[in-house]
Amino acid sequence: MRWNPAEAAEIVEAAGKAPVYSADRPWALELHGRSVYLFEAGQRSEHDPLGFDRLLSCGAALEHVVLAIRHAGWHPHVVFPTDQASPGVLAVVRADRRQPPEPQDLDLHRAIRLADASGTGGARGLGWANHWAGTELRALTDHELVVITTGDRRPDHVRGGAALQAAVLAGRTAGVAVRPVVHLVHRQEWRAGLIERHELAGFPQAVAIVGAKGPAGTGPTAASAGRSDS
Repeated sequence: MRWNPAEAAEIVEAAGKAPVYSADRPWALELHGRSVYLFEAGQRSEHDPLGFDRLLSCGAALEHVVLAIRHAGWHPHVVFPTDQASPGVLAVVRADRRQPPEPQDLDLHRAIRLADASGTGGARGLGWANHWAGTELRALTDHELVVITTGDRRPDHVRGGAALQAAVLAGRTAGVAVRPVVHLVHRQEWRAGLIERHELAGFPQAVAIVGAKGPAGTGPTAASAGRSDS
């Protein structure tokens, strides 16, 4: 069984609307059968030697892929391969059974095509959108949200990017501005300070400013469309 043309087109288009936090789009898609393979593409930069920004971007694309599959009426089963023979594969999403989408799935999927919101609102009302195991969207203040993961390896950075994008989409559905701040994660002293100040039991991957304008230069650029091999 393969994706039908409409499903394949929607998956690729949705992924292509994910934000990019690095200099270039760091991911590529391949569609095989009823699976979607997400690959890390391109080279890391001196600015981002550990690839934090790139993996967060890949996670945002993964969130869009999962929502597109849910919208199509399938249950997405996500696997993060550990096989060193395929080091470029970040995640594989398989449609393993039919499952009607939940109302919140449809809301988040619809938000993929909405412009970023600019309204006021609080950080505490966005946690409902996160469905990624091992991640948490925690409100530090009324207008500051942090993405926390239980681990700090490559799959955790990807999941963190997916959870961050879920918060962005939830903000769009509510008309609330959500501005990601990702570059600070490169500064280990900043991460350590955040963990200590807020007694976080995990690893901060990104922060989002909710309902207020974030620092200049922290936002993403637009992504281009992915590729598919059916």
